[in-house]
Amino acid sequence: MKQVCRLKILVMLLPALMLGGCGFKPMYGQFSDGKSDLRDVMANIRVASITEDGRPSRIGQVIRNNLLDRLTPFGETKQAEYLLKVTFLVEEHGYGIREDESVTLQNLKLVAAYQLEEVATSKVVLESAARSLVTYDLAQSDYSNMIARQASMKRLSEEVSNQMATRIGAFFSKTAAEE
Repeated sequence: MKQVCRLKILVMLLPALMLGGCGFKPMYGQFSDGKSDLRDVMANIRVASITEDGRPSRIGQVIRNNLLDRLTPFGETKQAEYLLKVTFLVEEHGYGIREDESVTLQNLKLVAAYQLEEVATSKVVLESAARSLVTYDLAQSDYSNMIARQASMKRLSEEVSNQMATRIGAFFSKTAAEE
């Protein structure tokens, strides 16, 4: 019985020891300086308003709100060290043509280009793009199509926001590890 318990403990500890040996460190764990963690660093990011062709748009609001939830869950700081600027493009393509030449499937693609710059120097420290693609069925009802499109846009914005937050977190983790 004691051997079985020891074996279970060994099996549970072995993966942790292997991950520690390869240099694995959780992204949101405490930095090696012991003072700050990634959550504190990312809380110093201000997300600029996201517009479409210079005008406010619903999808821009949704992307910004998702980013705020992921980067600054306890609220934006007044003295941000970084500014995140985002622009986006939505592409739509229909395919799956029936005999009557009507479209049966719709592709929605969201591409968000973003820049993270230091507020003090206006120097761009990270520049990248996040992409996501969703396909949904088109029905005979315009209302059903509108609801499906809105749900697809919400999923796209969540995925793109997750990609951006993860890449920004990876950037700061790498930067902290190099210091």
